[in-house]
Amino acid sequence: MKWIETQAPFDEAMTRMAANAVVAVDTEADSLHSYFDKVCLIQMSAGGEDVVIDPLSGIRLESFGNLLGDPAITKILHGGDYDLRILNRDFGFVVSNLIDTSICAQLLGYEAFGLAALLERHFGVKLNKTHQRADWAMRPLPPDMLEYAALDTHYLIELAGKLRQELEALGRWEWAIEEFARLETVRYEKNEDPEPWRKMKNISGFDRRSLAVLRELHSWRDTHARKGDRPPFKVTGNEQLLEMSKARPVTGADLAKIKGMSKYVVDRYGRELVNIIRAAMAIDESDLPEKNEPKQWLRDRELEARVERMKKVRDKVATELKIDRAVLAPRHVLAAVAATGTYDVPAMREWQKKVLGDTMLAALKK
Repeated sequence: MKWIETQAPFDEAMTRMAANAVVAVDTEADSLHSYFDKVCLIQMSAGGEDVVIDPLSGIRLESFGNLLGDPAITKILHGGDYDLRILNRDFGFVVSNLIDTSICAQLLGYEAFGLAALLERHFGVKLNKTHQRADWAMRPLPPDMLEYAALDTHYLIELAGKLRQELEALGRWEWAIEEFARLETVRYEKNEDPEPWRKMKNISGFDRRSLAVLRELHSWRDTHARKGDRPPFKVTGNEQLLEMSKARPVTGADLAKIKGMSKYVVDRYGRELVNIIRAAMAIDESDLPEKNEPKQWLRDRELEARVERMKKVRDKVATELKIDRAVLAPRHVLAAVAATGTYDVPAMREWQKKVLGDTMLAALKK
């Protein structure tokens, strides 16, 4: 494994990597340790060589971007969706001609398709999970963290070859090619959700007042996380936000009774939190947020009945193919087909149409 943090060794490594027909690629970011996450490591393997690159050192990465976009070089990734998004966000890079081993494993019907499970299954290698939640932005990185990072790409090329053989034996390689082509189109999109607090789980039973408290507390947490460049959960956890929104404590003593509330948060932010909750309690009734509306297809009984009939067909086919039902056709795809009565929906893959065939469409007409 070679650690690269200066320009000349990087340029030399990129020349060697670009001379190969197939290159394995991975990245590490610091999303668990900062609010504004960034690419902290780039790992590559090809021709028997593993390199770990430090993109935080100021290296000019244009040649790496050129390699990613070169259609003559196959890039192997595992679970590459996030990698593609952050490489596009931080550097503007796009990837062409890729293979994703996670997608391969899912199309094969593997129950466990994480990299650790695949390496153990095919190579008898057990990954040390100690560094799964490590801070990859720290410098210098100890040797054991660098070795751990290098393993993410070390076996990928050989793994991709094994999975391709299995897919071809089952006649499913064409399925994978279509999925890879879709993945190549992934780009970073800035999400400016005006109500991010609505994405929190377990709020369907909240009344409008509790939703108002949650909205204000969520905004408070996000502001502090941004200022300190910390992930929001390090300010306070989701469970504590939910508990505060339900209990609505208006004194420091009441706040301290919230389940899971740390003494540190009470001591540092107690007065601030109590004031936010009091202000939310004073919001006029007409200005309270509306409750989440159920999805349209859930309110349409006829549409829901069509979806349920389609599910039975999908589940039967998935069982026969021994793949996950959601891989064959997730619920949102079924709902789109049920709504239009055809397979002519953007989310539907060509391979899914062929596999499900006329039987699925016939279920709509019963």
